[in-house]
Amino acid sequence: MNATTATAIPNDQDVALADRAGRKLAAFGDGTGAVPARFGAAASEPVDIPTSAVRLLKEILDQMAHGNGVALTPLHAELTTRQAADLLQVSRTHLVQLLDEGRIPCRKVGAHRRVRVQDIVDYRRETESRRRKALDELTAFDQDLGLQ
Repeated sequence: MNATTATAIPNDQDVALADRAGRKLAAFGDGTGAVPARFGAAASEPVDIPTSAVRLLKEILDQMAHGNGVALTPLHAELTTRQAADLLQVSRTHLVQLLDEGRIPCRKVGAHRRVRVQDIVDYRRETESRRRKALDELTAFDQDLGLQ
């Protein structure tokens, strides 16, 4: 992706450690504010971690505990069309069609398109929202007809 992307591919030891750590962190991701933590052998210096970061760390650990590699990319980062298609789990051809239709913003760098991660995330949310709305409408229609 780019220099601001961090990637972790767990080995067997990492999987076991991630599982244990994720279980311990589970209790801390539900609140708001900061979560106190201590690191290192002496663990004498407390570090306050935002709850949102603890939830993200928990998700990372959960993925690693299942043996999945994880990539952390800032929302402002730009992706190639191949990377954006992979993130959306669609073909590159389909993604290019979405870009050409203006459904997802992009910019051109020479002959190449670049897509911001934030725009991919926004598109996924919008698409999921439309799907949920359509499903709710179908469910209501079924109930009106007495099919459920």
